[in-house]
Amino acid sequence: MTKYYDDEAIHFISATRDVDMSEARQRFLAAVPSRPDGPARLLDAGSGSGRDALAFSVLGHDVEAFDASPAMVAATQRYAATPTRLMRFEDFAWEHPFEGIWACASLLHVAAAGLPGVIDRLASHLVPGGALYLSFKHGIGERLKDGRRFTDMTAESLAALLDGCRAFGQPEIWESRDCRPGRASEVWVNSVVKKT
Repeated sequence: MTKYYDDEAIHFISATRDVDMSEARQRFLAAVPSRPDGPARLLDAGSGSGRDALAFSVLGHDVEAFDASPAMVAATQRYAATPTRLMRFEDFAWEHPFEGIWACASLLHVAAAGLPGVIDRLASHLVPGGALYLSFKHGIGERLKDGRRFTDMTAESLAALLDGCRAFGQPEIWESRDCRPGRASEVWVNSVVKKT
């Protein structure tokens, strides 16, 4: 899985670093609870180029990150100056909780059978009232492309997945067009959900 991102790092970074994700970030941040003794702690889960880690840092949040690709870990550290660990979702563990976890176009690489457990693990690392953002390509089932596994979602299947995690309240789910040049026909399914 990580071979694609390591081999295609330059192309992937150039195609994604300047994509405008401000609307989704604003929806996410609106759900993130404030922290009385300091800035909100945010985790960029599957940080890719470091685009969003940098955006959150510029806004004054305390940001950490991880990615399964060594090239993407290096890119996030270099671009966002954010502490970034080499880690897969399936092995995720952290020593402290977060007010928000941002998983933009990253959980889609987890096998469908593994997603409930991964979602539960992420939820366990949120403070009460903490927010999770996640996004998937619109579709049904699993597929392989360029050596990468994709688990696609509809609004209905994403709602069912989140409903299966008892830690969350009612999710906000919306569809959006791909913001990358030439990809406007591609649809994404997004959600922000809060831990109860």
